[in-house]
Amino acid sequence: MKTSKLLKVVCGVCAASMMLTACGGAASSTSSTTNSESTPATDSTSQTESTGKTLTYWSMWNSTEGQAKVIQEAADAYEAATGIKINIEWKGRDVKNLIAPALDAGEKIDIFDQDYVFISNTASKYAADVTDMVEEAGLEEHMLPVLVETAKSYNDGALKVIPYQPYTSGVWYNKAMFEDAGIEKVPETFTELLDVCAKLKESGVNPMACDQGDGTALLMGYQLARYLGQDGVLDLVNNAKWGEVEEVKKAAEDIHSLFANGYMSEYSPSNYPDGQNELGYGETAMVLQASWVPNEITQNTGAEIDWGFFPWPAVEGGVDGIEAGMVGAQGYAIVETSEYKQEAFDFIQTVVTGENDLKMAQAVSSIPADTANTEWPLAVSGAEPYFKEMTISYLWAVGLQENGNYKDYIQEAINQLCKQEIDATGFVDSLSGL
Repeated sequence: MKTSKLLKVVCGVCAASMMLTACGGAASSTSSTTNSESTPATDSTSQTESTGKTLTYWSMWNSTEGQAKVIQEAADAYEAATGIKINIEWKGRDVKNLIAPALDAGEKIDIFDQDYVFISNTASKYAADVTDMVEEAGLEEHMLPVLVETAKSYNDGALKVIPYQPYTSGVWYNKAMFEDAGIEKVPETFTELLDVCAKLKESGVNPMACDQGDGTALLMGYQLARYLGQDGVLDLVNNAKWGEVEEVKKAAEDIHSLFANGYMSEYSPSNYPDGQNELGYGETAMVLQASWVPNEITQNTGAEIDWGFFPWPAVEGGVDGIEAGMVGAQGYAIVETSEYKQEAFDFIQTVVTGENDLKMAQAVSSIPADTANTEWPLAVSGAEPYFKEMTISYLWAVGLQENGNYKDYIQEAINQLCKQEIDATGFVDSLSGL
C-alpha cells in the first residue's frame, strides 16, 4: 500500500500506544504480517500543535464496546500525530435512523459508520465518492474484493464506503460436544445435518438453538437460498411469488422439521440473546449466526468454548451450496458536505489497516479487514478456509428483510412456523396473499 507521510506518523504513534495499552483480546491462530511501512515508535503522550481542525464522527458503537475502545485510541493517536481532533459521538445502533434527519437538518458531521450496504444503498446520497482517494492510497489492495465489488454495484462503480470489521455467517458449534457425540465430519448437505442433529440429541444435548427475529430469518433465508439462490429469494420478496414457487414449501418443511423432531432447543425460538446464550451455558451444540456470535456468547456468559464452524449445508436439487454465504462488514462514510474529506480519509485509513485493524479483530474476535493481516482470532478461525473459498455473497437474511412493505409479515410467518403454530402449507398460505 502506498503510505503517505501523514499515515506513517500516525502509525508510529499507534504502535507506541499499543505497547502501553493491552487489548484484552482472544488468542489467535496464525502469525500476522502486514504490508504497512513501519516507523520508529513515537511517545504517545507528545502532542503535535493543534491545527484548529475538528472532525465530527457519529459512531454506531457504544463507548463501552471493544470496537469503540480501539477507535478512540486511534482517534487519540491521530490527534497526537496531526493536531486534528476527532470528536466522536457514540450513537449506538440508532445512528442508522438518526443520520439522515441530522444531515438533512444541516448538522455538521464529517464521518459516520454503519452496515456497508446501508451506506452504499440507503445512505449513499450523503456519502462522498472515495474511489480516487482509495486508489491513490493503494487501499483497495488491502480490502476484500467481494466487499468492494458489492459496494460499487450500488453506485454505478463508485465506491462510497470503506468497509471494516467484515463478517461471515454459518453454523458455529462446540467441538467438544461433536466429539462426545462421535461426530467426525461436519455436514455438507441438509440430510447430513439432520443426521448430526440426531446424534447430538442422542448424546444428551440440544443440537441447535435460535432466537426469533434475525435467528429465524437466517434459518429460512439460507434454506430458501440453497434452493433458489439470492436472485430467486429477492424475486419472492419483491413480487410476492410465495404460492407460485414449489421450493418455498420444501424450505418451510425443512425448517419445520428441525423443530418438530426436537432438534431445536425446547425454548427456541427465544428472545435475543437467550437462544444463542444456551451454547455458553453448555446446553446446546450449534447456532446459525454471523461471526460476531462467539464473542457475544463469551461476553454474555463467560464461556470458554473451542469453536468450530461450517457453512449452512446444501440441499438436493438446489442452486447454491457451501460456496455461498451471507458476508458483509461495517463501513465508514465520509459525508459529502464535509470540508475535511482528506483528513477524514486519512483517519479512517489508520483504523481499517495495520495494527489498529488487527487490534480490533483481537479485541472482539472478529475477522481482520486488512487482507495483509493474516492472523484470525482463534474463536473465528474455523471459518477462515470457507471464507477464502466463498464465491457467492448473500445479503443479510438473504434479502428477507429488504422489502420494508413486507418484511414484518414475512418475519411473523417464519416465527409462527418455527413455533409450530403453522405448518409448511400454512406458511405458504400466510404469505400468498401479500
